[in-house]
Amino acid sequence: MFLKKLINPPPAIIVFFIIFCVIMVLAPVFENRTSYSLINYIIITFGFLITGFHALGLNNLIYEKSIIKKDNLIIGFTYICLCAPFYSYLKEWIISFTLLFYINYLFSSYQKKHPFSEIFNSSLIISLLTFLNPNIIILLPLTVIAGINYENLNWRSIVIMCFGLLVPYLFYFFYTVIADVDFIIKNIFSFNLIDVNKIQHLSNEKVIWAIIIFVVTFFSFVEIYNWLYKKSIRSRKSFIIIIFYIIFILVFTLFDQIKNIYYLITPLSIIIGNYFVYTKKRMLADFLFLLLLISSFYYRFSYFI
Repeated sequence: MFLKKLINPPPAIIVFFIIFCVIMVLAPVFENRTSYSLINYIIITFGFLITGFHALGLNNLIYEKSIIKKDNLIIGFTYICLCAPFYSYLKEWIISFTLLFYINYLFSSYQKKHPFSEIFNSSLIISLLTFLNPNIIILLPLTVIAGINYENLNWRSIVIMCFGLLVPYLFYFFYTVIADVDFIIKNIFSFNLIDVNKIQHLSNEKVIWAIIIFVVTFFSFVEIYNWLYKKSIRSRKSFIIIIFYIIFILVFTLFDQIKNIYYLITPLSIIIGNYFVYTKKRMLADFLFLLLLISSFYYRFSYFI
């Protein structure tokens, strides 16, 4: 079936992925080409580029770090499908793509006795992203969890993490002194519980898409629960970090704004991709993957009608 072709994919499948990515990301242009200005086209084109690079980058990262040891394009397809509801999230695109480098540094700290450069770089990325969204600081404890999980956390690592967090603000402070402008820091932890009442009157395509995502996610977590102990030590420890990543993002979304759910796509794509790659129930997996593709395609186009 189709999933089998996405494992050790031939060049033809890679071309198909690029075409699928183009169609999915550029759907607003197809549906509303007469009502879009130049800036809209620029944003959509940027969204296509960053989403495509993100999907491929995440796919390659998980394979290169041996978190999922089979070469595949399933994670890339899953990521694009989960992006179906999001089409003009410029800031979220940038933050989510940058967080890909953040988790890369966390995974790279595995089996390093003194992962100081990885810890500094990861905390530096979080610090820089707080200029775009101060509440992204909630992901910083993930660096500590990675250190505990990989058994290489010590007091010097904590000091370096704090130093990496402060460096961008020190540069910003010196800039304000030289340029004689105010030193302004956005409020951190200015959380507001999201208004659940705004999540209502869902259209049929949204309900169908959400149900399929829920079902696929359920089977994916069951797969992780049943098979995590059988994975390699590196893969097992990495999935623990991914699960904590999901928890932090859910808290981040609950106490900030609903569109932060976009950041959940990266870790969720890994969890779902793992299910599609390793499950023994191949017919069920093929069926669910086909439903995911069709529902995401339908959602993406009907969303703009």
